[in-house]
Amino acid sequence: MARLIELITLGTGAALPSLERFTAAHLLRDWLGNVILLDAGEGVQHRLRQAGISPTKVEFIAITHGHGDHINGLPGLLQTMYLSGRTSKLTVIAPRYLEDYLKSVIEVEGSEKAFQVDLAPITADEGSYVISVKGRDRLELRWFRTCHSIESYGFVLEWVLGPRLARPVSNAEEAKRLMETGKDVVVPAPLRVAYTGDTSPCENVITSVRGVDVLIHEATFDSTMEAEAAKFGHSTSVGAARVAKEASVRKLILTHVSTRYEGYEAKALEEEARQVFPDTVLAWDLARFALKA
Repeated sequence: MARLIELITLGTGAALPSLERFTAAHLLRDWLGNVILLDAGEGVQHRLRQAGISPTKVEFIAITHGHGDHINGLPGLLQTMYLSGRTSKLTVIAPRYLEDYLKSVIEVEGSEKAFQVDLAPITADEGSYVISVKGRDRLELRWFRTCHSIESYGFVLEWVLGPRLARPVSNAEEAKRLMETGKDVVVPAPLRVAYTGDTSPCENVITSVRGVDVLIHEATFDSTMEAEAAKFGHSTSVGAARVAKEASVRKLILTHVSTRYEGYEAKALEEEARQVFPDTVLAWDLARFALKA
């Protein structure tokens, strides 16, 4: 069975939404049936519809921090889930200081009357949460502190794969024998996708994302605005590329782009980042990336 993961960058803008770029929201869905939303900026449910994904399919939401461009889409999203007849459980992981806000949103929208919402508060600078275990495979989310103007976290999603046969076999008995003896059995390397949310480049981010397959890193500004980026706890595209290079990641995806860069102007962010880290791509709203575990 093909082990495919799809990343859809629903919202790739910074604090101010534009017609081209909505605020922060990134969705991943995998071959195991998991559907995970990273941040929920304003307009996220609209982008989900455009992507052809029902909001009721989202099972897990992870919020990096409490700035509006990362959470303002939650009330409408929960209301849509409720009005659409959702009955399955939803899990929301977020910094502890957002717990009261989240509880009030759930209460006002009436979500708790229709489906269970589990809140998993982040209470330490680093930790992990097992999203699902299905057969031999496991999906785990790990969080880490980033370097932003308020308490903020990044996430690493890791798909840990169990042993597989290295070659096709003719029947179940042979497969069982090979698995028991360990002959012709391989253990695939895990696949890891990291998302920084908002951050300036810093050692803890570099350490936390080291060696990931895909790094989704904010790039609010171009390199001429490095001082402005540092002042507000953000990154330039070149700063993101330096993190990717130092952390030895495989691919860098730039997101959280300021409205200063409209249309083709935003390509300059990608071009200057590629001078430092060639395997860089600038995300846009509703872009799709196919990953194979």
